[in-house]
Amino acid sequence: MAAERFLAAILALAATGLVIPAAGAARAEGQPVVIRVDPARKGPATDAVVRTVPEALARAAALRSRPQATAAIVIELAAGIHRIDRAIRIGADAGGRPGAPLILRGAKDGIARLSGSIPLALVKHPPPAAAAPEIRDRILAYRLPGAAAAVRSIEVQRIHSKPAPPVGLELFDDVGALVPARWPNEGWAKVERRGGSPTRPGIAIEPGRAEHWRSERDLWIAGYFGEDWSFETLPAAIVHGAGTLALAADPLYRLRDGARFYVSHAAAELDAPGEWWRDREAGVVHVILRGSRDIEASLARHLLEIDGASDVRVENLTFERSRGDAIRVSGGTDVVVEGCTVRWVGGRGVVFERSLRSGVRRSIISDTGEGGITLAGGDRETLAPSGLFAEDTIIRRFSRLGRTYKFAVEVEGVGARVAGNFIADAPHTAIRFQGNDHEIVLNEIANVATETSDAGAIYTGRDIAAQGTVVRHNFIHDIAPASGFEVKGIYLDDMASGTTIEGNLFLRVQQPVFIGGGRDNIVRGNLFALSSPAVHIDGRGTSWPGPRIDDPSNEVQIALRHVPTASPIWRARYPRLAALMEDDPAAAKRNTVADNALIASTLLRIEPDADLRRQAIGDNRTLDDFALGAMPVEAAAREARRASAFAPLQRRLESATLRAMPLDRMDRAAILAEMLGIEDHRGPEAAFQARRPVGEKP
Repeated sequence: MAAERFLAAILALAATGLVIPAAGAARAEGQPVVIRVDPARKGPATDAVVRTVPEALARAAALRSRPQATAAIVIELAAGIHRIDRAIRIGADAGGRPGAPLILRGAKDGIARLSGSIPLALVKHPPPAAAAPEIRDRILAYRLPGAAAAVRSIEVQRIHSKPAPPVGLELFDDVGALVPARWPNEGWAKVERRGGSPTRPGIAIEPGRAEHWRSERDLWIAGYFGEDWSFETLPAAIVHGAGTLALAADPLYRLRDGARFYVSHAAAELDAPGEWWRDREAGVVHVILRGSRDIEASLARHLLEIDGASDVRVENLTFERSRGDAIRVSGGTDVVVEGCTVRWVGGRGVVFERSLRSGVRRSIISDTGEGGITLAGGDRETLAPSGLFAEDTIIRRFSRLGRTYKFAVEVEGVGARVAGNFIADAPHTAIRFQGNDHEIVLNEIANVATETSDAGAIYTGRDIAAQGTVVRHNFIHDIAPASGFEVKGIYLDDMASGTTIEGNLFLRVQQPVFIGGGRDNIVRGNLFALSSPAVHIDGRGTSWPGPRIDDPSNEVQIALRHVPTASPIWRARYPRLAALMEDDPAAAKRNTVADNALIASTLLRIEPDADLRRQAIGDNRTLDDFALGAMPVEAAAREARRASAFAPLQRRLESATLRAMPLDRMDRAAILAEMLGIEDHRGPEAAFQARRPVGEKP
């Protein structure tokens, strides 16, 4: 049964709503000053019309310097493509002020696109010598601009633990990013170690194929080398005459036989539509088209940098085709990205660092290389909240280059809000939170953690002081592992503690709530449907190898020492943390699992190293499968409106488990499609088809 049909059926069980408060933009005093940016303008620039955004920002800064300037300044981009080769920078001098913001927005009469790419010219050039004879007549050559031709490598080394630098080079057609020629074309090869050193062994390659790769100067290997939750990319080369692929750097985790990998950017593997290979010496790229002959290359490192500026609005713009992050905000207060589209960038979509009361709202972020939105702010010393937010936004296919730990939303610090988003389609985690007192509410998450193991749709871990976060009223569904793997819904890893998980709906989720050795977590008022076991608790703090938390070298104790748990502020907010090391610190205890409802699911799995007597388990109810199978869903919904068919089931929900759920607000895909004016192509067989603004071409 499709997730949306199941949700429609149980909507009849509860009808309360929850409105996400939206902070409105401050009103400026007086009429705003409008500066229009039109690259096609003929004639000299004027005070009202310029050709580039930097020109407009210079005029905005000049206006701000006048003492009498009290109005908002609007920089309006004409419809069409605005190409840039470096980031547009908004500093404090051009920013706004309370009541008089700087507004950077697209025109109302079309789509304004800020693009970091440049069209390439088709040239006559022989195909690569290593290309197979049968496909040579399908290969076209394009001249690269000097900067792209000279870049040392098309790729960068990626590990899961930190964002990668901007990618060296990407190519695009009208569908999206093309793929450096790879082997195998789809899926993975398996590692067979051969030679090398214990820390950097080689990989056996079929001799004929290895010979074809021998002259490559920019060959890369990518894969899950040591762990099935850690994706890496490394430079590589063929050992002459040995049929062995040698790694040019140590993998983060020791390479193992059977690990998944593929090889990238080999001329001999240029054999499928949408693939390309760069000839650095000739300054050209060779491409097998998959449609349009119009090919572009990304040049700009980032697209927009807001540094120290406050009271800035970025509205109704499309950002695309940068090598790194699209929008970066550092410092500042009240910086809001709203109604924008970010797509096909090599890094993250929108990044906020050391900022306050800022965020993303009602936008679309898709096909990013290293993640969607980063919210980092607030003061853990004083527990002062950041007020950062990601609200009412669609985030899909957000980790196409770095495939693990590149999140749709990443939250660090204190007091951020992740609310009302639709997140889907990724190999690893959707939301990661660290720090204190965050709110993760009314999000819909589906079809993530699709090719990894030991992963969760929502994840936190390894900081026992990172407490106070509430995960409430989210709809998490269709979280299932690839064959032989295991995944989780909400993953409280490695002694994560003090998190409240309440009023969420889990549908077809393997291990919906996973408590890995933590304490003082609350799992209350959730509905688990076709999702077993609903809650897992283990006591890994007492049993896992390595130093325990009472050892000063333990990572969790190190993180604990970084926050002032004995200060009056922390004692008032988290009274148990100051005495944690005297409170049997390695034990999993005081976890509450209560007032939950289950449909075709089992409640609890508790490992031997966790003591059931030290948890609070009770008042959980198992329901029959009435809502799932007693009648067709459409008929059940009609009957429910007459308040008859669901009466027996409603009587079994006196605990208010479902009455407290705003189910009519939890199916975010449908709500956001209507809110943003997006064609909704969902159906039973294609629940997560691509969505684009009505009338917009790819």
